[in-house]
Amino acid sequence: MAEGAMTEGGMTRPPYTRLSAASGALFVVAFNLALFDLGAPPKASDTSAQVASILVRAHGRILGGMYLAGLAVMLGIWFFATVRSWLTRASKGAETPLADTAFAGGLFAIALGVLGMLLYYGATYKVAGEGALSGLAAVRALTDGGNAAIELTKFPLATFIVAVSLAASRVGVLPRWFVRAGAACALVLLVTAIPLFAHGSFTQFGGGLDVIGGAPGVLWILALSVILVKRAAP
Repeated sequence: MAEGAMTEGGMTRPPYTRLSAASGALFVVAFNLALFDLGAPPKASDTSAQVASILVRAHGRILGGMYLAGLAVMLGIWFFATVRSWLTRASKGAETPLADTAFAGGLFAIALGVLGMLLYYGATYKVAGEGALSGLAAVRALTDGGNAAIELTKFPLATFIVAVSLAASRVGVLPRWFVRAGAACALVLLVTAIPLFAHGSFTQFGGGLDVIGGAPGVLWILALSVILVKRAAP
C-alpha cells in the first residue's frame, strides 16, 4: 500500500492514528458551533442600532463561542497537518508541494475564520452595549469586517479541497467519485462567495446562497476525516 508506513514486522499502516484523523470531524463541529454562536449575520439593510441590539442580546453566546473557536483552531491545525503527512507519505514525497498547499490553505481558512469571529467579539464585548453614536458606527464596521473575513474562508478551503483531491487522484488513495465531488465542492465555494459584493436578500452574508454554498465544502472535509478514520491504525 502506497499510503502505508513500514513497521518492524513487515506490516503496513497509515502514518497517523484514528484520533488524528478524527480531529477533522471534531474541527468541523467545533468551528461551525462557534459560527452558530455568532447568530445570523447582520443584513445590509439593518441599521447600526439594530445590529448593536442583536449583538447585545447574543452577548453571552458570542463570548462563549470564542472558546469553541480556540478549540477549533487546535483541532484544525492537527487535522490539516495530518492530511499533509498522509499525502506526503502516500506519494513518497512526489506530491509534497500539493500537500504543503493543502496545509497552507487549511491554516489560512482557520486564520480568516477566527479573525472574523474576533471582529464580532470586539463589537460585542463592550462597544455594542455603549449605545453611543460613535460606538454604533464601530459596531457596524466590525461586524461587516467579520462577515467579510468569514466569507473569505471559502477561498482557502477551496484551495485545500482542490490540492487534496489532485494529490490523492495522482496517488490513487481516494475514490474517484470523492475526488470529483471535491472539485465540485471547491467550485461551489468560489461561485457562492459573491456576498462579498452582493446585497440582495438571497445573496448577502448569511443569505440562502451563502449557507447553501458553504455546506458542500464542510461536508466534504467531514467525509474526508471519516474516510481517514476508517483507514487509520487502531
